[in-house]
Amino acid sequence: MPPSLETVCDTETGAAFGWCNAYCEAMDCELANDSDPLTEPHASANACDKVRTKFQQSTGRDMPCEVSCPCSDPEIASYFASFIAGTSEFTADACYTAPTSGITDGAFVVNFEIEVPFAFSVGVDGQWICGLTSDIDALPITPEQGMYCAELIEQAASEQGLICGPGPV
Repeated sequence: MPPSLETVCDTETGAAFGWCNAYCEAMDCELANDSDPLTEPHASANACDKVRTKFQQSTGRDMPCEVSCPCSDPEIASYFASFIAGTSEFTADACYTAPTSGITDGAFVVNFEIEVPFAFSVGVDGQWICGLTSDIDALPITPEQGMYCAELIEQAASEQGLICGPGPV
């Protein structure tokens, strides 16, 4: 996809936007890490490393195009993955974003009949977990993964007609 149509860097600002745009969109450096031998970055490994380093020095984070959500893998968290794919057997009645009820960051969806979050990516004092109540135990993840998983929840909720907002305190 041409850089003008890609959106992975849209939340970045200033120099971070420039470094992200160069790495993820113009040079497609993340393609070096995929398993497809037919896709290659449009820059050398050295150039990609330099841009990644500048972004990390500027933000303290990994490149957005290289962050994944482990809970979106059906082998790890099948119900979480089915919710973000829009194929969940549960109906989401509400989508909440933090801070709420001791959760300092993230997003979760609830079904009022079962009265518990059934897909979540939440942070409590910097420690992040993701998962689904009916699935595995909560999976510890990095803050970058947590934010990405929370974005996936919010996108899926929006596609299912829900607006995420502050939850009950």
